[in-house]
Amino acid sequence: MPSVTKPSTKKPASVMRDLSRSSASRPSARPEPSRQKHGTQPTLWIMEDQLSDRLDILRAFPESPVLLIESRTHFREWPFHKRRLGFLVAAMRHFAAHLRRSGRDVHRHGLESDPYLDSKSAIRHHVRTTGSRHFILAEPADHHTRVWVESLRSELDIQIEFRPNNLFLTDRVEFADWARSLKSPIMETFYRRMRQKLNVLMEGDAPVGGAWNLDQENRKPAPRGLSIPRPLAFKPDDITRGALADVDRHFRAHPGSTDRFDLPVTHADALRAFDDFLDHRLPLFGDYEDAMLVGEPLLYHSHLSMLINAGLLDPLTLVRRVEERYREGKVPLNSAEGFIRQIIGWREYVYGIYHAFMPEYRMRNTRGDSLPLPEFFWTGKTDMNCLREVILQVVDRGYSHHIQRLMVLCNFATLVGLNPQAVNDWFLSMYVDSHDWVVTPNVIGMGMNADAPEGSPRGTMATKPYVSSAAYINRMSDYCRSCRYDQTVRTGEGACPFNYLFWTFLDRHREVFSRNPRMTMMLKNASRIDESEMQSMHTARRQFVEQFVPLSVKGTSRFRSQA
Repeated sequence: MPSVTKPSTKKPASVMRDLSRSSASRPSARPEPSRQKHGTQPTLWIMEDQLSDRLDILRAFPESPVLLIESRTHFREWPFHKRRLGFLVAAMRHFAAHLRRSGRDVHRHGLESDPYLDSKSAIRHHVRTTGSRHFILAEPADHHTRVWVESLRSELDIQIEFRPNNLFLTDRVEFADWARSLKSPIMETFYRRMRQKLNVLMEGDAPVGGAWNLDQENRKPAPRGLSIPRPLAFKPDDITRGALADVDRHFRAHPGSTDRFDLPVTHADALRAFDDFLDHRLPLFGDYEDAMLVGEPLLYHSHLSMLINAGLLDPLTLVRRVEERYREGKVPLNSAEGFIRQIIGWREYVYGIYHAFMPEYRMRNTRGDSLPLPEFFWTGKTDMNCLREVILQVVDRGYSHHIQRLMVLCNFATLVGLNPQAVNDWFLSMYVDSHDWVVTPNVIGMGMNADAPEGSPRGTMATKPYVSSAAYINRMSDYCRSCRYDQTVRTGEGACPFNYLFWTFLDRHREVFSRNPRMTMMLKNASRIDESEMQSMHTARRQFVEQFVPLSVKGTSRFRSQA
C-alpha cells in the first residue's frame, strides 16, 4: 500500500462528511416509501455512533420518524478499515430493523439503494415524502459532524435542533469550564470527581481499598504458558452479510478485509460479549492490562470500546456490573478499578478534552514534527518485531489494545518525529473503535504529547511524553525474543532502533524538557552518555529515517490533501 506523502492539513472546522446515503436492505433496492406523513412530528436524525434505545430523543419523541443515513462520501473521507465500515453499517441496519419492530417509522438511506441519493438529496427526499422539515439530533460526538449539520440549516431550508447526548456521562460545558481554568487538567483529578459523583467503588467519601488508582498493580508481564481464553465470535446473519457485501463493493481500495468478520452488531450480542468478558477475562484483566504477547491481540482486554462508542452498550451499566462483581468477591479490586477507570475516567476525560479545546486542538504540534508515515504502517513490513506484530494485528483486525497503541505505535511515532496529524489520521482510519473525539486526544495528547499550549513544556493531557527505550517493550512483552535487533544495544550493527531513537529524542529536545521537572531523571541519564556515543546514535537515527522518508516522498498519499 502507498504511504503518506504529506500530513493532513485539514481545517478542524471544515466539512468532513457529505453523508450521502439511501434506503432498504436489499441489493439494488429502491428507497422505501414512507408509511405515513409526519408534517407535525420532528424527525429524529440518528448518527452511526448513537445506536441506542437509551437515546433521550427517542424517549422524548415516541411518535417521531427516525432518519438513518449510510454515507459513501463520509466513509471515503479517510481510508477506513473495511472491518470498521462493516461493523458500523451492519450495526446501523440491525438498529433500523429493531426500531421498525418496535413500531417506529424508520427511513434508512443505505449504501445499496438504487437510485443512490447523496445526503442532501436524501434529506430533501425525506422532507418531500414526510412533510417534516424539523430535524432533532442528539449532539454529535465529533466536532466536524456538528459543523456540517449546522451548515444544512440555510442550505436546505430545514430546522435543526440539538439535544444533549446522554450516551456520555460528562457535561461538555461543565468539563470545559474546569479544563480551561487549569494549566494541566489531568485525568486523575477528573477521575476522582467522577467516582464521587457516581458513587462508584466508594466507602462513604473514601475510595474502596484506600487508594483511588491501582495502576501500579496493572503492570505485570505475562508469564510463559499463560492460558488465555478466546472471546466469543458472532456469525454474521443475512443483514450483516449484506452490509459486508456492500462495504466490499463500494470500498475495494480501503485497507483490511471483511473476511472472518465475527463482531457483535446488535445490543443483545453486545451484552453477550460483555458477559463473556466478565466471566472469563475480567478477573485477570488487572494483572495483565499492560502485557503484550506475540499472536495475542486481546489477552484479557474486553474489546468492548467499539460497542460502547457506537451506542450498543451503556457505559454506566458496565461500570455498575463490574463493581457488583467486585462486591461479590468474583474479581479482584485491581481488575475492577482498572476497567472502571477506563470507562468513567479515561473515556469521559478524552471526550471532555476534545470538546473543551476543539477545533484548534486537532492541529496542535508542540515540537513541529513533520515526518510522514513510513509505508510499513500500512503493510507491517519492518524488521522491528514489536511494530510488525502490532501493525499486522491492526491491518488484520482493526484493533490493538491500549498499551500497544501507546507504548509501541505512539512511542515510535513520537521518538522518530512523525507528523501528529498524519498519525492521528492513521489511527482514525485503521481502528474499528475509532471516532474523531476519541482518537484525537489519545494520539495528539496522550500518545504523542503534542498538545502543549504554545511556550509550555508540559502537555495539556500528559505532563510528560510517554516514551521509552526498548527496555520497557522487552519487560512487558515477548516481542524482543524473536526480533533481529538486540534490545540491549544502543549503537552499532543490530542495535534496537527504539534505543537510539529514545536517547536522541531526549537530546534533541533537551532545552524544552529541562523546564519540565518530570523529565529531570531522564535528562540526567541522557547526560551520562558519552558525547561520541550520542553522536553515533544521532547518525543511526538519520540513517534509519532515510530508509522510509524517500519512499514516502515518492509514493502517493493515502490521505487526500484536506485544505
